[in-house]
Amino acid sequence: MKAVHFGAGSIGRGFVGDLLHDSGYEVVFLDINDDLLAAINATHSYEFRLIEDGYRVKTIDNVRGVSSRLAPKQAIEEIATADLITTSVWADNLRHIAPLLAAGLAARNSRKAKRVNVIAAENAMRNSELLRAEILNTGVLTETDLDTSAAFPNTAVDRLVLESEKNGHHVLDVGRDHELVIDKMALADPNIEPIAGAIYSDDVIAYIERKLYIINSGHSWAGYVGHLRGFEIMQDVLGDGELRGEMREAMRESAAVIHERYGFDTDSLDKYIDFAINRFRTPGVTDTVSRVCRSPIRKLGSDERFVGPASKAVELGIPYARLARGIAAILKYDDPEDPQSVELLAEVASAGPAVTLTHRSGLTPDSLLHRAVLDAYESAE
Repeated sequence: MKAVHFGAGSIGRGFVGDLLHDSGYEVVFLDINDDLLAAINATHSYEFRLIEDGYRVKTIDNVRGVSSRLAPKQAIEEIATADLITTSVWADNLRHIAPLLAAGLAARNSRKAKRVNVIAAENAMRNSELLRAEILNTGVLTETDLDTSAAFPNTAVDRLVLESEKNGHHVLDVGRDHELVIDKMALADPNIEPIAGAIYSDDVIAYIERKLYIINSGHSWAGYVGHLRGFEIMQDVLGDGELRGEMREAMRESAAVIHERYGFDTDSLDKYIDFAINRFRTPGVTDTVSRVCRSPIRKLGSDERFVGPASKAVELGIPYARLARGIAAILKYDDPEDPQSVELLAEVASAGPAVTLTHRSGLTPDSLLHRAVLDAYESAE
C-alpha cells in the first residue's frame, strides 16, 4: 500500500508519517523543501525522538520524497496511484496544494481508479471539507467528478511535535500521546479503517471542537497574552503562575461550552485541561511564542479557537471574559516576521479595532462579545 502525504514538515513526519508507517504504508512525501526531500531520499528514512521515552530515537523507513515544485508530473502520478492521501500543510496553505491534487484526482478518474480517502490533518474546523472546496475552486473537476474520485472525511488532530536545532542538526521531538479522530461515515468505505491508531467516530465535530476550543485555544491564549507581557518563550509564559491560572480559566470557559454542547462530563474535561497544561510544560521542551501565535487573522475566524467558543458561551449564558481577553490580545499581536500580524495591525491602525474585529470575526458591533473584546482591548497591557 502507498500513502501520499502533502507536507514533510514537523507534523507530517512526526505525527502523520509515523501513523502511516505503523499502518504498513510506503509513505511518499510531497513537498517543496528540496534539502529535506534529499535527506529523506538519501536513506529512504528519517528519525525523531520520543520525549516521554527519554528521547528515544524512532526510525521511520520505507519513505520517499518527491518535489511538487520540480517534479509535478511525478507528483501527479503518485497521487493517481495512491491508496491514501493525507495532508499537513497548515490550513492557510490548502489552496496552494489544491491544483496539484486536482490534477492527480483527475488522472485517477481517467484511469477509473477506486475512490480514495483524502484526509486533511490540519488544525481547522471541517479541515477536509475546506480542502475539497479549494479543489473545486480550481475548476479542474466538477463536483460530481471530484466525489467520484475521492472522499474527504474531517479529522481532529493532536500531537506535540517540535522542531529544533541541536549541534547544527535539525531535530524532531515528538510527544508520545496523540489523537487522530476521523469521520467514519465520510470515508470512501465506512467499514474500512485506513489508519491504525486513529479513532473513528460518527461525531467527529465534537472531538474537533474539544481539541480546538480547549487545547489550541488555551495554548494560543497563553501565547497572545504572554506576548503582551513581553514573553518570547512559551515555557516562560507557562512558568508565570498568574498567567497559567488565567489560561486555565480561559480553557474552563471553553470546556463549559463543550460540556453543554456534547455532554462530555466535567471531570473528564478537567483532566483534559490538566493533560494539556502538563504537556505544554514538558521538561526539556522549548517552544516559541511566535510559532504558537502565527497566522493571527485565521485565528480570529468565527469558528476558530477563540470566537467559536466565546460566541457559543454568550448563547449559552456562561462566562466568556477570559476568551474575550484572548481575542483582544490577537488584535494587538505584533510580529514583523508574520505577514498576517503585519496585515492585521495595519488594519487596526487604519480602520480601528472595532471595524477590524467585525471584518475578521463576523462579530457585529451590537453583540455582547464584540463589546467585551473592545473593553478588554482598551484595558490590555
